[in-house]
Amino acid sequence: MNNAGVKQSIDDCTKELDDIQKVIDVFGQSHSIVPFLTNYAIIKCCGTIENAFKSVIADFHNTLPTQAKNYIDSTFTNSSMNPSKDNICKSLKRFDDSWNTSFKAKLDLEPNKSQIDSSLKSLNDARNEFAHGGHPRVSFGSVKTYFNDSQKVIEILDDIIK
Repeated sequence: MNNAGVKQSIDDCTKELDDIQKVIDVFGQSHSIVPFLTNYAIIKCCGTIENAFKSVIADFHNTLPTQAKNYIDSTFTNSSMNPSKDNICKSLKRFDDSWNTSFKAKLDLEPNKSQIDSSLKSLNDARNEFAHGGHPRVSFGSVKTYFNDSQKVIEILDDIIK
């Protein structure tokens, strides 16, 4: 990846998921701690993908004047936004329509495109359900899969925004 900060963030989340998996392996899948760890993982993974997609898009502005950087940070980077495919495409379009076109074209070429789309949506849905007081019906293993698949979206963004 070109964006070292985003790569580090994703690597850190992956390590944390591995550590959680070790705890689950020790206690067993049926232990009462597993749902709490799974909900934490949902929030952590979705937040990592959200911050990663915003950082990849916003970090291009390193050569802009301070005022423009501040505006992008306050209106985009520091805003709350689910990392859904629709929000990613809308964000790309606001900066550069060609970024959006390139993103969609490159994502369409992925052999596992439907799985990537589904995983990103499922991760967002689980976060929204938990954030609004619900109880996501998703396993820890599924959260890990969703996160791994969603990383491809970030890799594509990182490749097209230079």
